Amino acid sequence: MKKFFKILSVIVVLLIIGAAIAWFGYLKPEPPAISDEDRAKITMMPLPTELELGDENFEIAIDFGFSIKGVNNEKITKGLDRFFVQLAELTQMPLQKQEGIDLEINSTNATEKYPSKDDDESYALKISNKEIVLSAATDTGVLYGLESLLQLAKIENGKWVFPELELKDNPRYPWRGLMIDVARHWIDKETILRNIDAMSAVKMNVLHLHLTEYQSFRIESKKFPKLHQLGSQGKYFSQDDIKEIIAYASDRGIRVIPEFDVPGHTTAWFVGHPELATAPGPYELDSIFGILDPVMDPTREEVYDFLDEFIGEMATLFPDEYLHIGGDEVKAKQWNESEHIQKFMKDNDIEDAHELQAYFNIRLQKILAKHGKQMMGWDEIIHPDLPKDGIAVQSWRNQKSLWEAVRSGNNAILSAGYYLDHKRPASFHYDIDPTVIQGGVTIEVDSTNWKAWKTKIYVQENEIDGFLYIFGEGTDNVRGIMDMMGGTSDFTNVKVDSENYSFINNTSFGDIDVNLKTEGDSISGEMMLSIISIDLKGKQIGGSKMEGGTKLPKFEKIKPLTPAEEANILGGEACMWSEVVDNRNIDSRIWPRTAVIAEKLWSPKDLTKNEDDMYRRLMVIDKQLDEIGVQHNKSSEILINEMVPENYIEPLRNLVNVLEEVKMYNRMAMYGGELSVNTPLNKIVDAAKPESFLAYKFNKDVDLFLETGDPLIKERLQDQLQIWSENHQKLAPAFGLPEKFIENNPMTIDIFEQATIIRLKEVESHSSNLSNLAELALLSLEGKAISSPDSLMLKSREEHAGTLLPIVDAIEKLIGKK
Repeated sequence: MKKFFKILSVIVVLLIIGAAIAWFGYLKPEPPAISDEDRAKITMMPLPTELELGDENFEIAIDFGFSIKGVNNEKITKGLDRFFVQLAELTQMPLQKQEGIDLEINSTNATEKYPSKDDDESYALKISNKEIVLSAATDTGVLYGLESLLQLAKIENGKWVFPELELKDNPRYPWRGLMIDVARHWIDKETILRNIDAMSAVKMNVLHLHLTEYQSFRIESKKFPKLHQLGSQGKYFSQDDIKEIIAYASDRGIRVIPEFDVPGHTTAWFVGHPELATAPGPYELDSIFGILDPVMDPTREEVYDFLDEFIGEMATLFPDEYLHIGGDEVKAKQWNESEHIQKFMKDNDIEDAHELQAYFNIRLQKILAKHGKQMMGWDEIIHPDLPKDGIAVQSWRNQKSLWEAVRSGNNAILSAGYYLDHKRPASFHYDIDPTVIQGGVTIEVDSTNWKAWKTKIYVQENEIDGFLYIFGEGTDNVRGIMDMMGGTSDFTNVKVDSENYSFINNTSFGDIDVNLKTEGDSISGEMMLSIISIDLKGKQIGGSKMEGGTKLPKFEKIKPLTPAEEANILGGEACMWSEVVDNRNIDSRIWPRTAVIAEKLWSPKDLTKNEDDMYRRLMVIDKQLDEIGVQHNKSSEILINEMVPENYIEPLRNLVNVLEEVKMYNRMAMYGGELSVNTPLNKIVDAAKPESFLAYKFNKDVDLFLETGDPLIKERLQDQLQIWSENHQKLAPAFGLPEKFIENNPMTIDIFEQATIIRLKEVESHSSNLSNLAELALLSLEGKAISSPDSLMLKSREEHAGTLLPIVDAIEKLIGKK
């Protein structure tokens, strides 16, 4: 027995030793690249790859100077010019760009070439109490290091300092882009340039300009001048403008990629050149928005001759290796109605419109290659016959198309989830990652009780094929799968009433409210995406009780990408479509939310999961963007000042600052189908933001107070609620105008038009509801009894004039009703 215990004790010791070796040598978790303690002390965005803070600071003095020990060039010189100007404005110190020993810059390969996706963008910073050393392989790395220094500057004990640290940084992805649509509403050069400044501040490196549309052609062509002369209403970029934009961006390490959307979205091409179109002209610019009929004729050789010459001209203007051909939302109506196109398809064994578009794209890809360009397009261009090398796919419909592209060998970038015109909060975008597919099929598939329909959905006369599967019988645990627009998603909690089905389908586009009725083997109904109504019709093709039907397909879980497939993901792009933005309000729809997308694409994946810390830093970046001239906050103030006389500005500001623009496309409802390029964008909703930081902070304070009972938080809540409770009384007289205003201000009525009154009246309910909610919450905080507020809560959740009041849930929590 003794021998047994001796052997056992040896085994135990060996196991302990083995476990220790495994823990410390292999299994022990890697410490975070930035400790929680250090992370809480910085406000950088995007977060660097590695950072460790010291205990001291480098004090910024008036004689702060720099030295260059490595390679120097004009990009670095200009970058230093900007750095000293911004540092002087930030510190309010009379700093001058001068040589000195404070900031040492080491660059080993400053070639000053046009930026490329293959550039080394890494840099390192070492800051002590005596000096700062910035090291980088390229001039781009130097520029990023200077941007980080500006973000690190802070006031401590009344002095401006840089914290002692060691920092190493490089991007997660080489493609961190922003797409700006200049074609629906005109976005001018000055607006583009200031957005380039903002991109530079958060280390974004691709500006994608959507230049052509149904509504306009926004670039000068010297070979085909009728394109811009007849297709732009006089608002377009000259080739000198483009050269200036490219140079300005290149100086900041940013590439510029043009998009000429073909073969659909092409009315503006046809105004001057109807010979390119499928249907005969004449054509005029479209003013409404949507997926419209005009489409190029892919069967005519003269179309390819024209595109060859045009692309040749643009290829010499834009130095980037990529040229974006669009390729999305091609409406097949005119192709289907054209006898000569249908004959061409039959003669060439082209099965359908998708195959015809692939034929067009293959021809176009060869033209691009001839002019030294690689093709880029939206995810509808994916086709087995297109070459894999030299084509990049931009996935906008869902992440499944991104994975499909990279699995097939294409390079791809993600835009699904990064659509800024959906007005989602920053937290939504922060949760989107190119390597994580949200949703997919997770339900249990019941092969003994199922039905399948082949469906068509109808979006502005476009027919989109899909499939619907319902599992289970009776009314309990009925669930299903929808295969639509290339994405498969499941849904649960189906309400069943006499074989009629109602459910919510969560997709990358948002929640779709589906209501369907069955009759025999037919199914039909309506899907509501935000305010957009989509008709669905279908025929049953299979089922567990259907003889001779199709078999139930296998729904496999999405397999993770292999390292080689994941390497094909280049990064992502935020997208700003311009149906309801113009030069004045576009900054507020792009910034500051795009900064969190920049961080998702730059910073290590493990560092981009803390939402609270993200918001803490985002609110600092918001102010820094103000300082460099971005007008995301200024534009709101300008609109408010235009709407009311001076004595109403503050209460209107109090209201606007807590409102948010409605999400997705709900705003379209306020125009009653009349929204066009000519619709003025000067309403309360244009002054409001997609996300209210005031509402965010209030909602967080409510949660913290209910959790901790902290008297300081209670006092903060009471101060804010007091302002809101009194606000409607201060603003109410403005809602009674114009009669009172005309009577009291007869000499100034020309600056306060009837339209302004209408804009104010649209949000009168929000104003009243906000004050009433605040009064209830104040009573509750004082421990006083309140009457049932259910009807007020219901009213307060209603949308008015494209805006909503995002504090209702928090008020409900405060008064104990939620």
